[in-house]
Amino acid sequence: MWTAVAIGLGLVAAVCFALAAAQQHHAVGRHVERTDNDRHLSLRHFIGLMRTPRWLFGVGFGALGALLHVNALRLAPVSVVQPVGVMAVPLSVLLTARRTRVRPPAKVWAGVAATLLGVVGFVLLTAGSAGSEVPDFTHVLVVSGGVAVLCLALVAAATRAPGRWPTLLWASAGACAFGLASAYVKALFLILGAGTPLTSPQVWGTALVMGLAFALGGWMTQHGYLAGSPEVVVGALTVTDPVVAVLIGLFLLGEGGFALPVLAGMLVSGLVAIAGVVVLSSHHPEVAKHRPLVESNRSTS
Repeated sequence: MWTAVAIGLGLVAAVCFALAAAQQHHAVGRHVERTDNDRHLSLRHFIGLMRTPRWLFGVGFGALGALLHVNALRLAPVSVVQPVGVMAVPLSVLLTARRTRVRPPAKVWAGVAATLLGVVGFVLLTAGSAGSEVPDFTHVLVVSGGVAVLCLALVAAATRAPGRWPTLLWASAGACAFGLASAYVKALFLILGAGTPLTSPQVWGTALVMGLAFALGGWMTQHGYLAGSPEVVVGALTVTDPVVAVLIGLFLLGEGGFALPVLAGMLVSGLVAIAGVVVLSSHHPEVAKHRPLVESNRSTS
């Protein structure tokens, strides 16, 4: 029963995240000129955004979604809750279509369908997973370092990549951070549930890494909104975030116990979802809209 409640909370959270993505993308696009040579948000840009009602509404929706998501993680394993956020992808497509009054092409919907199919399959396969275990703090630090290195590599690639790739890379870096943070929310519930004192390094160390991951994930995601469409960002988040969170759940929180055919199905589902996001990022109208600008900038340089 509690697993069903957790999935329901995750679905409502997905609606909040889709609304947050639409509001923040619009606000970022209005405040920062998107050119091939300007893909970075400065402190001045962030200060300006904090005075923008639309961006603040987006932050509010994101905070509400995060609150619902945290409660879902309290009720069910990470490997069940995290992938449910994929429902934000079609919602983001519909919201952008309504705002721009542009009908999404068939290839965009094909990308959405592949992303949904892959992640829904992933959820169904992980729904019967084992319970979670209290993590060892040494393992928490090792996992944190590994994800930090991955995020740095993705950010470095995003600052140099051409075309549509910066959007995917920035969003994927943010998704890695969010996946780590979500797994650590569950880890913190388990640590506190085991009666660990609040003054223990295991508690405040895990909480500190979790807070930093949420903050840095938000910063990297804003760069994704600047570089491309919200659907691509949401798509990358809803694929990479669950994969990272589920892997951490499997190896850090003991949510394993899957048979080999189930693991194979999880791998296939993940590949289908990734392919859907790549299609979405390749054929979204905003990609085509900004491509001539990129080519023009290169030809004049």
